[in-house]
Amino acid sequence: MEFKHIEYFIETAKYKSISKAAEGLFISQQALSRCIQNLETELDCKLFERTVKGSVLTESGKTLYDKFFPIVEQYRNTEEEIFAALSNRSQTLSFACVPSIFRVLDTDLLFEFEERYPNITLDRKEMSGFDADNYVKEDSKHFGLIAIPENRHGMRFKYLPIKTLPIMLCVHKDDPLAQQETVSFGQLKDKNFLMFEKRSHFHNIIADHGKKHGFKPKGNYVSSDINQIFNLVNKGKGVFISPPDESAKMLFKNIRMIPFDDDTLTYCIAFVFKDYDRLSPTAKRFMDFIKENTV
Repeated sequence: MEFKHIEYFIETAKYKSISKAAEGLFISQQALSRCIQNLETELDCKLFERTVKGSVLTESGKTLYDKFFPIVEQYRNTEEEIFAALSNRSQTLSFACVPSIFRVLDTDLLFEFEERYPNITLDRKEMSGFDADNYVKEDSKHFGLIAIPENRHGMRFKYLPIKTLPIMLCVHKDDPLAQQETVSFGQLKDKNFLMFEKRSHFHNIIADHGKKHGFKPKGNYVSSDINQIFNLVNKGKGVFISPPDESAKMLFKNIRMIPFDDDTLTYCIAFVFKDYDRLSPTAKRFMDFIKENTV
């Protein structure tokens, strides 16, 4: 028996749900189901009964749980002690990060983490969404904090969702669309699009929804500088598909942000990684800290 599989079994017993346990473990439901099935085959007994109330332990499952729960808890307590010890020595935690993330998340969280763990220095490597993907791909200990389309979670990497937000249409106040309560993506067919750089996941969101509505979005201005794009919208030079941005509305008085009538037009701020188990204890602690302190 692999210890990791015992941990998975314990989590499934605690959640009484394969799907919820898989979410908490950052693995797919299929992978967790296979793990439980392999464990049952190895032990030659059934560990769970699938009922309308969830996955309930059998008598054999209860025996296994009672034997291994204290061991798993002791392991986790030891892991905490190791983390505390490591936190007392200077270390740098590097991660990929899309520049616009901290227009949505509270930048103070970075400072608060370093204040709580003064011997840990955060090394935030700013890069586009696709470059962050490649950074994560090259090393199982790498991770990134990026914005990804909600419906694409997990296509390339495992992820820890932090916050899901709607995507808005940013237009000049004199644009007729600015008077609407909601807007359809199809109404943008003849608009001039101002867009994030092509290596941003937002670029794909625009292309995919244009295709869905039968047109290719027009626009030849592409930039990684979001303030520059907002400034152009403020001057009436085009429209921008944007995250909600309170600071932009305060800085640029001529822009209006209109919600779409399509509830699939959302994106998620998430940590992405290849293998959660291969991440350092410091990386896991940082990810948990950001998730727990994000409203």
